[in-house]
Amino acid sequence: MLMILMLIMFSMIFFSLKIKSWWLAQNFFFFFFFFMYFKIPMFNYFLNVSYLFGMDMFSYLMFMLGVWIISLVYIPSLNFKNNYLNYFNFLMFTFIIIFYFCFFSNNFILFYIFYEINLIPIIILIYGWGYQYERFKAGFYLFIYMIFFSLPFFSCLLSLNNFNFMFMYYFDYLNNLNFYYYLFLMMIFLVKMPLFMFHIWLPKAHVEAPISGSMILAGIMLKLGGFGIYHVLMLIFKINLKLNYLFISLCLLGMMILSLVCFFQSDLKILIAYSSVVHMGLVIIGFLTLNNLGYFGSLILMFGHGLCSSGLFCLSNICYMRFKSRSMFLNKGLINIFPFLSFWWFLLCSSNMSFPPSLNLFGELFLLISLMIWLDYFYILYLLIMILMFLYSLYLYLYTQYGKLFFNMNYLVYINLSEYLLLFMHWLPLNIIFLILELFF
Repeated sequence: MLMILMLIMFSMIFFSLKIKSWWLAQNFFFFFFFFMYFKIPMFNYFLNVSYLFGMDMFSYLMFMLGVWIISLVYIPSLNFKNNYLNYFNFLMFTFIIIFYFCFFSNNFILFYIFYEINLIPIIILIYGWGYQYERFKAGFYLFIYMIFFSLPFFSCLLSLNNFNFMFMYYFDYLNNLNFYYYLFLMMIFLVKMPLFMFHIWLPKAHVEAPISGSMILAGIMLKLGGFGIYHVLMLIFKINLKLNYLFISLCLLGMMILSLVCFFQSDLKILIAYSSVVHMGLVIIGFLTLNNLGYFGSLILMFGHGLCSSGLFCLSNICYMRFKSRSMFLNKGLINIFPFLSFWWFLLCSSNMSFPPSLNLFGELFLLISLMIWLDYFYILYLLIMILMFLYSLYLYLYTQYGKLFFNMNYLVYINLSEYLLLFMHWLPLNIIFLILELFF
């Protein structure tokens, strides 16, 4: 495990100080991804366990997803000024190191420290490479929402472990917990997912972030919350059996409301961001039902959503670079001028509506069965939410591809091959991993 960390840190110094090349940095992350794939025994995780670090199926898949998203971030970021390439490389390697400590640590305190440090590079990315002055307000929202439940969580951890800082994940579940312990231990992760009513920061951050920030936010940062919920439920297993109905009911209500809100959005990024909140609500429900199907469904949906949502943000950025607007009233009639791009809109929107053979379909089916096991008549509400998810994804596709074109074709810049490659690299793993679905079990 330390060999991987040393490789990342040495490469961080090398690319931040010596190398000024986009393609070298991107190829390093691609090679690092395949190095992790072939170097780590995929079905023998316990060979990689130490006192502070360890690896299981969940952490391995989430870290691999993070490396894959970071490697794709460089393709749409070629328009950034070369003078800031070293700073950009430094931020990307910082993300990888933070993901390493978050996903591979066996210690709650170590995970908590880097879970909070994760705010610093994403805020720098929004402030440094954002588009408008409102990015400072978006960064403030992000900071306040993340920090508000941070200190109560830290206090609960210390009090539960008698102020011993070596608090391991696989600690036996606790019996003498009250409602406030349950609330404070869960909310720090639910805000990151985000949970309905605590989701306001996400659309603001996406709108003001550059495409690299949106890809990292949607692709991997939201998954840190799910990873934290998975581990903290080991501690609060018994009280969760009594109180999980509160968060499950709130998630179902919020998914219903936000699915309807998606039909009234005119900004592409905001619509995709609300779609992410709906999908993350499904993930929260899967974890809280406390059965194997819910766990596997949440894991599959998190992996699929990280690829699908990131690809949709790339599509919205491609349209923004041509039309200089994210408004759905102006981005219309795309099928008339970019028919092949319209084909990619169809592929990714169909994956977002859980069309086979995407991972989203298998994840949502597992979560549906899990919810039926937990409470049988809730599946009716869940099916209604799935229908609404299908409809707003269809609305997103039809509204942007058909209609009257508002721009003169002579002023449009055609799509680069690298942008089609970016979309392909999102869609391919999203729709072929079902062939090796046993990887998630």
